[in-house]
Amino acid sequence: MVEFMVVFVAILLPALMAIFEFAQLSVAKQNLRYAVFDMVRVAEAATEPPDSAMLRARLGRALLPTLADQSDGGVVALGAAAALAARPDLFDITYRSAGTTRVDAATALETWELEVRWCRELFFAPLKYLIPALLRVRSTSWFDQACYARESLPLVAKAHVLRASMPGESQLR
Repeated sequence: MVEFMVVFVAILLPALMAIFEFAQLSVAKQNLRYAVFDMVRVAEAATEPPDSAMLRARLGRALLPTLADQSDGGVVALGAAAALAARPDLFDITYRSAGTTRVDAATALETWELEVRWCRELFFAPLKYLIPALLRVRSTSWFDQACYARESLPLVAKAHVLRASMPGESQLR
């Protein structure tokens, strides 16, 4: 019985916690991908490039089940999710032009790149300190370094938006 407890505490319990942490990170990454997809839909429908506040509002709405503490989906939960999505230390949103392609003489298509970085908190104590310490060495991004300093893990989702540009519209904004 003592041998089992030693093996359980030393090997099986950390392995079980790692499995749970990985599962939570996988769900968070999938939710972030859905949120970026939702933001791309808004950006494609817009006549002008959307501003950061509108993108952050859509991000908060799409990540509502992940960010909000209340599960009722009401106004309080939506406000809490929007407040978290507005924090620049938790989310970094980059929306930039990636080039223009001419279809014909009157039509051009602009490609915009949307990248969202989410500083996701880790929950299990040994992994919360070990993983950021190991990954901090290889990172060059200021946002990633700030995440690692907070014992969090940066999750990244990217998408490309294809928008029709108007005749005479500037190539880069």
